[in-house]
Amino acid sequence: MPEKTQDPFSIPRLPRSWGGLIAKAVATLMLLWCLIGAVYWFVIRVEVNAGEILVLINKTGDTLPESLQAQYGDQVILYPELVRAVAADDGESEEDVRNGYKGIRHEVLSEGRYFPNPYFYKAVKLKATSIAQNEMGVLIRKFGKALAFPKTVATEPDERGPVAEILRPGRHNINLLAYEVQKFPAVQIPEGHAGVVTLLSGKDPTTRNTFTVEPGEKGVQRETLPPGLEYYNPYLKHIEVVDVRSQKYDMVNHDAIHFPSNDSFTITIEGTIEWAIRPDRVAEVTVAFGDSEDILNKIILPNVRGIARIQGSKLQAREFISGKTRTAFQEKLLSELQRECWQQGIDIKAALVRDIQPPVEIAGLIGQREQADQEIERSKNQMAEAQAEAKLVEQRELQEQNKAVGDARRKVVTVTKEAEQRRIVAVTDARRQLEVSKLELEAAAKEASALRARGRADADVVLFNYQARAEPLANAVKAFGDGVTYAQQFFLQRVAPSINTILTNTEGPFAEIFKQLQTFDRIPSQKGGSQ
Repeated sequence: MPEKTQDPFSIPRLPRSWGGLIAKAVATLMLLWCLIGAVYWFVIRVEVNAGEILVLINKTGDTLPESLQAQYGDQVILYPELVRAVAADDGESEEDVRNGYKGIRHEVLSEGRYFPNPYFYKAVKLKATSIAQNEMGVLIRKFGKALAFPKTVATEPDERGPVAEILRPGRHNINLLAYEVQKFPAVQIPEGHAGVVTLLSGKDPTTRNTFTVEPGEKGVQRETLPPGLEYYNPYLKHIEVVDVRSQKYDMVNHDAIHFPSNDSFTITIEGTIEWAIRPDRVAEVTVAFGDSEDILNKIILPNVRGIARIQGSKLQAREFISGKTRTAFQEKLLSELQRECWQQGIDIKAALVRDIQPPVEIAGLIGQREQADQEIERSKNQMAEAQAEAKLVEQRELQEQNKAVGDARRKVVTVTKEAEQRRIVAVTDARRQLEVSKLELEAAAKEASALRARGRADADVVLFNYQARAEPLANAVKAFGDGVTYAQQFFLQRVAPSINTILTNTEGPFAEIFKQLQTFDRIPSQKGGSQ
């Protein structure tokens, strides 16, 4: 029998043993693939949820080179400055240094799904830092170089310690393995208050031994903060809230002022002082004297007591009962106290003497004398009131008279204005009528001129017509010699065509004429007989 030839397009069949091996290999590969996927999904996979961050720690790699250990020390945070220095020392790229050295990575990863190799990396999930509305955060850097004296905050990116910049309210992705976050409440400066700022770190003052310094210099700043919510770094500055509103202090009981009068009697004065710190010297007063109680005890009370004693010792005891003397004493006390305290940064708004207590032994006598003086003063006041009333009546009558004169003048002005207005209206009407008459006259003249021109044109037309008719007639008369000859010729021309008809017609009026002529010839004359 002939051998069967194999179809070149048919798929060759493998032995049964080979098919089983391939199936096992495929199954093994699929199982291995599923095992790898399960490891990646259930072991390596890291899910970073909302409000979390991921920090990677390099578990393998080199350590910090000895050439840089003296400068950077035993650093475990791979922060950018360190990575840059190592890359420059080794001649590698920053990414190679970041992946090839042991330590905590500085950068963080936000929410998402990651598959870090657990052999090379350790994945640490941390909570994102959240700062409340009335809070501020300060970063404490755990890596970098130590701060140089006398700095209190880190102003360079590779300095260790409190960072000058603060974290404001909100969410911040902070690597808590590299930083510590300290939270502080924000300072609320109410209305009527100011914030005195003390800079804890900065340039040394150019002018020493002063209460305040220039902006940017270390010390108490001359400029204060206005009312509002203030966020600041407590390691960099300190803020003290100072009340700059008006304040009152009552000098009564044990705080009353006691001093001897000019005649050696003890006078007791009770009063009220209203004061406030000058807005332009809040910082200086706060540093120099302290709070409100210190200002009272160190500035206001010593000055008011001293001035009251100096001015009061110039007067006798009886003069303190008189109202005029008390007023003058209070005004003098206020002016002197304002002058002294203004120079020290305090604004004295009022110094009111509420009560003056003279000695008991003379109070009665002085009171009686004062009462008599008051009666005299009252009588003078009554006389002055009567004179003022009379003057008021006189002024009232004068006002009535002036009012009547004013009314009459207004009426005259009104009548004059009305007459003037009527005159103006009449003149305006007359002028308007004159203008109208002028216009009508001009129109009539123009119309007459037009009529004359039209009549002259009509006359010329008639004349031209008659001339046109007369000129041929004149030529005909001139041809016949005179007008009679031309008339006879014209008559004969008109009559000649009708002569035959007239003569041949025996009817009509013309024929009757000839008949009568014939009859007349036949009738004999009645007078003379027959002809």
